[in-house]
Amino acid sequence: MKTRVRFDRGDLTLDVVLPDAPIVALTGPNGAGKSTVLRCLAGLEPASSVVRHGPLPGSVGYLPQRTSLFPAMSLRDNVASSLRFSGVGRVESRQRAEALLAEFEIGELARRRPHEVSGGQRQRAGLARAIAAIPDLLLLDEPFVAIDVAARRSMRTRLVQHLAASGSSCVFATHDDADVEAMGAVRVELA
Repeated sequence: MKTRVRFDRGDLTLDVVLPDAPIVALTGPNGAGKSTVLRCLAGLEPASSVVRHGPLPGSVGYLPQRTSLFPAMSLRDNVASSLRFSGVGRVESRQRAEALLAEFEIGELARRRPHEVSGGQRQRAGLARAIAAIPDLLLLDEPFVAIDVAARRSMRTRLVQHLAASGSSCVFATHDDADVEAMGAVRVELA
């Protein structure tokens, strides 16, 4: 679905057309509006206008730049929370959360709380939570930036596999050309 995002506040004016592609990468310098476009698509910017040509996504998963996990919950329960919100039972949501954490190479940390793990491990848990409920549209803001370079390759591969298996579309912001290439994304450059 082709989507047009318009936003105007202060010094930032955006008029961006996103192509009809399964994976779109927003690139450009700091302050160009990448995060704002994602926030507009997520419905978090009331001053924005989003016009979609085609069906509206039924569900949206969003991972902000600063991974926002619930501090009092374990990583497993954080991931399971998105499943619980979508109607999955408690036992099944925990089992699926543990499987996703294992797939994202942090299964042994499932019972730890966010403050007990590194930033990269929190980022992986946040990514697992964002995809757990299989949203129609997945919005990711710098999803790999906190993850060490060696692990990024496998995280990108796993994400692409999840998107292909689920049929979800994805729009993500990045400064890393390797993310764009590895994800097979259509690039939209913001100035």
